[in-house]
Amino acid sequence: MANEAPNKSNMRIGVLATGETAVRAAHSLSAHPGIDHVVVIGPARSKNFPVVESAEGCDFLLGVGPQAPAKARHHGVPLIWDGEDEAPGVTVWGASPRGLALAMAAGEPDPQLVALAHPALDAGTDRQIRFPDPIGASEATDTTFSGQRLAVAKSATPFAACLVRSAGRSVTVVDDGRFMSGVTLAAGIALVGSDPTPVWGEPYPYLVAATSMGLVMGEG
Repeated sequence: MANEAPNKSNMRIGVLATGETAVRAAHSLSAHPGIDHVVVIGPARSKNFPVVESAEGCDFLLGVGPQAPAKARHHGVPLIWDGEDEAPGVTVWGASPRGLALAMAAGEPDPQLVALAHPALDAGTDRQIRFPDPIGASEATDTTFSGQRLAVAKSATPFAACLVRSAGRSVTVVDDGRFMSGVTLAAGIALVGSDPTPVWGEPYPYLVAATSMGLVMGEG
């Protein structure tokens, strides 16, 4: 695959035109140390980033949704993706609010609850979970993400929250839902350059990148 060993202090990132989250991730990356250039792979329009026809010269691509891996393979450039499982051409996956919750849980010795509330999710039906304010109590559905347990709820506000509760403490991240989606995708850049991995496979550098891009983790 092209550009397998880029200079991490001089990277060029291409953003696939796959939706608002990818564009928000581009803004988070543009100020990140080590990123020299961020471009949008057209056809597309952008007021903030150059639009180019090809991913030539890009070290990595960002993309969301089920079509992103095929687009990345077409360009021959490794992809940072929000998808649930490994796919050909993907170097980092799970770069999403769901993945953030699992990365937070990976650092806990015995997580008893791993949950996400986000305005883009459907209303839950299984149980009520008390998320941090301003979200509060929400009905959640018990699901799995990449084979790991994750309770998901719809936030009735523009805010999203990840909540991991273990025997000794609770760890949370609360922020604007769209901002969280963009940052969690962009933070996957911290894990490139090694073997393909989900974001919870190397949680510490992923969480450091996400907090450096503006997310704040709290402990209670």
